[in-house]
Amino acid sequence: MTRTPLILDRLHVEASSRSRAETGFTIHAGHKKHWLDHDLPLMLFKKALAAIDAVAEVRFHGWGDPLANPDIMAMLAAARKKGATTVLVTDAGRLGDAQANALVRDGLDAVVFPLAGLSEETNFRRRGTSLYAVLAAIDRINTVRAVHETAAPEIRVRYTLTRTGLAAGELEQLPRFLEGLGVARAKLRPLSYATSPQTEYDVLVPKDQESFDAVAAAMRAATREAAQRGITLDCKLVHGGVARFHCPDDPGSSLFLAADGAISPCPLRNVPLPDPASYRFHGHDIPFPRDVRGNLHTTPLPAIWNAPDYRDFRYAHDTDTAPAGCAGCWRSFLVTVKAEGGVEEERHGQGQGKGTGEKEVKGEEASGGRGA
Repeated sequence: MTRTPLILDRLHVEASSRSRAETGFTIHAGHKKHWLDHDLPLMLFKKALAAIDAVAEVRFHGWGDPLANPDIMAMLAAARKKGATTVLVTDAGRLGDAQANALVRDGLDAVVFPLAGLSEETNFRRRGTSLYAVLAAIDRINTVRAVHETAAPEIRVRYTLTRTGLAAGELEQLPRFLEGLGVARAKLRPLSYATSPQTEYDVLVPKDQESFDAVAAAMRAATREAAQRGITLDCKLVHGGVARFHCPDDPGSSLFLAADGAISPCPLRNVPLPDPASYRFHGHDIPFPRDVRGNLHTTPLPAIWNAPDYRDFRYAHDTDTAPAGCAGCWRSFLVTVKAEGGVEEERHGQGQGKGTGEKEVKGEEASGGRGA
């Protein structure tokens, strides 16, 4: 019997679920007493890579800092040897000189630094991360790149826009800030969920079309200014007028390998928390979805991937039919805010602009938010 090749657009890897976030709006902060700490074993990761015939990108992120895993450099090197574009997402707290040298030496494609503010005071809202640490890490990488006369790895930023940050004028400051870092590409995402009622005030989900238009206009202005400075700024915002379901994670051609060896369709469906656990969206407590298709400690990856139920799940996503637990996910309401005006639905470009009232945005209360 001929084996069906396992070909992926993206492999999400949670090298470690260990996080240092203590307070604020990160998921770990809201549930740290019950958090499950794991480090993915190197041999298990290599076993997963060997079972994959081809993968375009391996992205190391998840619910913790990948650099917390002592074998992370070996994992990055293995991904590069596989021929995949290799991306590391880190809060920079563990990125020292040795790590910076290894990232450049091994030819990593990109390092992504999540930020929640443009000053140490505002970024402190995600306590456990530090803007100073990010700036120091960027300096380290730039120094090593200069010594080796290379542009790799590319340095990117993922900025979380909060309601507080918007009121403080951070969106207008962002292009100049990114230019100062020497960043050529950045993503801007609003904080769309809360870990508790106490942090809900900082969520940025427009409640009506007028509010959406105001935030989108500010994003477009920032995108245009960033372009003038040679920076590509990718802005997205939750919009309730999206007429067609589509998950931006493309679970039909990607999967999530958690630090405990579990395989899930996406990081959102395997938060390292025991049930029951929930997050806040539009004033409601919404359970985190739990969707584990198998574990590499006991089952080979091809057997998990080719299971009939998993095949049906992927087919539903390929045809933009929301499977159980996905229909209410806030990520399916993310639309691109285009610099020239308007919004564009993920992949299809069919945002309908019906308005962003609470009924439309919240959808079915069956799915959840994502870690940064």
